Amino acid sequence: MDNEEIEVKREQVQDLDNFPFKSFSEFKKAVFENIAQPGVDRGIALQWAQNGKYLSRYLQIKTYLLTFLPYITLIIFTIWLIATKNWLMLLTLPLLVLGYFLFHPAMAMAFGLIRSGFIWISFIGLFYAIISGKPALFALTLSLTLIWYSQKNVYQKAVEGLTNAILIHEDLLCILWRCRALNIRFFNGNSYWVDWKMEDGESLHYNTE
Repeated sequence: MDNEEIEVKREQVQDLDNFPFKSFSEFKKAVFENIAQPGVDRGIALQWAQNGKYLSRYLQIKTYLLTFLPYITLIIFTIWLIATKNWLMLLTLPLLVLGYFLFHPAMAMAFGLIRSGFIWISFIGLFYAIISGKPALFALTLSLTLIWYSQKNVYQKAVEGLTNAILIHEDLLCILWRCRALNIRFFNGNSYWVDWKMEDGESLHYNTE
């Protein structure tokens, strides 16, 4: 059999259902002029950043490091407790677990003030531990701030990376739009998804039948 080169037709913006722009160039122009802003799903962005197409090696390595930083921090903190025989500090291990869940960006809506207060207490405690020379408090608050840092930045970097990628690769944008992992927000407050939109404060679901 002769080798035949099969041309694969890439998806294009004009083929998408309910996309608020007629072409990829029109979409990019609106973004660069700050008329519209794409929003990508945080969880999908993290999966893509760990092992996705059009991904820089640097971003992939950084994402993996940030993902595992809380676990590494917990292990090092536990080893420090055992090495120093500071058994009383074992009671603080649940605080690190609590911090892992509470510092997740998804918890901002549910535990806004509580979450913010916990973050500030961690930073204030770290500062106090440094100036007062309290190693146990320093180890605890440093661990909490490292967990906060990883939870904050791993999703932020992933979202930034995926957002930049869809401004370059039209097929990636199309995939995200079709699988409901992308929405377009306009400066006037209007937002658009593949199956519904919000205009002038009113939502409208498209007939998908």
